[in-house]
Amino acid sequence: MKNKFMNVLKDAVKILALVLMICLIYKLNVFSIFICIISTVIFQMFYEKEVKVKKIYLDKFHDAILYMEQMIYSFKKQPKIRMALSDAQKVSSNRMKEIIEEVIVNIDSKITENIYEESLDIIKNEYDCKRLSSLHEFIIKIEKHGGDYENYIDILLEDIKEWGDRVSLFIKSVDRVKRNVLISILSTLVTCGFMVYLIPNEYRYTSHMLYQICTTIMIIMMLVSYLFVYKKMNIDWILDRQTLSDNMIVKYYVLVEKAYKNYNSLSVLERMSYRKAKHKLEKEIKKVFPDWIRDVAINLQNDTVQSAIETSYEKLPFILKKPIRKLLVDFEKFPVGIEPYDNFLKEFDLDEIKSSVKMFYSINELGKWQSDKQINSIIDRNNKIIRQADEMKNKDRIGASTMFSAIPMILGVVKIMIDMILMIVVFTSSITNVINGG
Repeated sequence: MKNKFMNVLKDAVKILALVLMICLIYKLNVFSIFICIISTVIFQMFYEKEVKVKKIYLDKFHDAILYMEQMIYSFKKQPKIRMALSDAQKVSSNRMKEIIEEVIVNIDSKITENIYEESLDIIKNEYDCKRLSSLHEFIIKIEKHGGDYENYIDILLEDIKEWGDRVSLFIKSVDRVKRNVLISILSTLVTCGFMVYLIPNEYRYTSHMLYQICTTIMIIMMLVSYLFVYKKMNIDWILDRQTLSDNMIVKYYVLVEKAYKNYNSLSVLERMSYRKAKHKLEKEIKKVFPDWIRDVAINLQNDTVQSAIETSYEKLPFILKKPIRKLLVDFEKFPVGIEPYDNFLKEFDLDEIKSSVKMFYSINELGKWQSDKQINSIIDRNNKIIRQADEMKNKDRIGASTMFSAIPMILGVVKIMIDMILMIVVFTSSITNVINGG
């Protein structure tokens, strides 16, 4: 604890020293330096808070990966949740060990029908991760009903490993964005600082009140911009968020369905909004669809296709509720036909997704070996979609934040323009004085 405090103190002193040096280079007066130092102290308080949040998110990610992988390895050896938890506890971090201990005590001390669901929810509530939930649901089903589980648990393991690798790469990309913003800030400060020393002494304007105010504001804004980007890029790596609101999703679906039925019935305003609505829905569907396919494929271990899809409905993301509900209704209308699969998401240009769903059609009619082969084919196709979906999510998250690296440069341009105006004012004033004196 003492070492941690000393490290924080050293970082604070370094930042304060850097800001003080910048203030002296820019020839700020005592009052301006005081304002910058106070701002730096405030910045340091919020910055340390964000550093702690970053560490918490990273620890949660690594804890979740280690826990899920160990649970799968242990469960493959002996399909018992209690034993798998004990093994996972041995390799976990202190925080995860405490949570697993609570789960184990809960399992050992209570005897209820849903003991495993209630106990494992303790971990789920702390680590809100879709893959962790899928793993828990699967091992609970095997614990209670048995069955041939090895192929399906390997699907989960492979998915978790690939997801972990993708997130690790994403974390590096986020760190690179933060570093680029910092480089942009420092290079802008250096460029603007040159202006002070390029001007001859007789035309110096550093004592002017406008210069002092603008320079102080610029230094404070550089601190604020970096803190803003750092906070923006503090991502909970295990949590998936829906970017469209539920109301907006409903509104977009209504518009897309209306356009599909009769495009000519759209008003001018609706036609302008249609392409945007369709594109946004397709983009969001691509992001969440692979997780749904994976869950359905795992449910097929004990269920028929229709039952597996119905079981998946409860925990669906909102954007898939409507098309899956329509699919279930079509199952009742066409219990043995291909029509339900053929009608799935027909309003959208999502050929790869539609093709994956149609592969479910033949599974009920196939034998065990052929069925497993078909499921593996679906999983292989789905892994490709997952990679594309994750890349899309990551690009969306980084895209906006990358533009923030331009903020320091914009501030620098404004600062140089003000300096140029001040230089012209001082130069003009000097010329006027010379003329009047002459």
